[in-house]
Amino acid sequence: MVGDILSVSRLRMGTDGKGISTLVVFFDCPLYCKYCINDFCHKPPKPFVGVQHADFSVDELIDILKQDDIYYLMSGGGIVFGGGEPLLQSKYIHKVCTLADKRWAKRIETSLNVPWDNIKPVLYDMDEWIIDIKDINNDIYKNYTGKDNKNMIKNLLKLRNKISSDKIHIRIPRIVGYNSEYDIEKSIQWVRDNIGVEPEVFSYIKAINR
Repeated sequence: MVGDILSVSRLRMGTDGKGISTLVVFFDCPLYCKYCINDFCHKPPKPFVGVQHADFSVDELIDILKQDDIYYLMSGGGIVFGGGEPLLQSKYIHKVCTLADKRWAKRIETSLNVPWDNIKPVLYDMDEWIIDIKDINNDIYKNYTGKDNKNMIKNLLKLRNKISSDKIHIRIPRIVGYNSEYDIEKSIQWVRDNIGVEPEVFSYIKAINR
């Protein structure tokens, strides 16, 4: 089994949860966000300037992760699976989690807008689910991503019933030209009322305008 991996970024701090982590970035995504910082994840797998595209076997990736074992253990960090949409390769990720040191934190950054069958393999592998819901308003969501948010909402509610709420970290971005402070407040309140967690609000950087 191999993972279609865009890059492996080591020794990350302060961006992917607690501690020092390694971010594993996967190719492909169901969304087409207008300001996507990893837009090239949609393009055919081929070399890009500054991008380490490769097909890693599970053992090859584990060997890379082991290089920073001491940093994970000392800081409470570990592996972060991102993308693109990592859940499109959830069976591979589950295998990595199975072979990884149990003491390493395991986190996933996801839009959650995938079939539930893509979530099931890693449902109980993750210490933290970092979920970017964009906006709870379907018109805003669809305008920005090109996709409907109904599946994301359904998955989020299902996830809420399957795992502890302290493993769910919801992110709501301020997206220039797409949502207002009023829209953001509505999303915040929806998350509080329906998921029972306090979401993180951040300002999205307009990186690419397609």
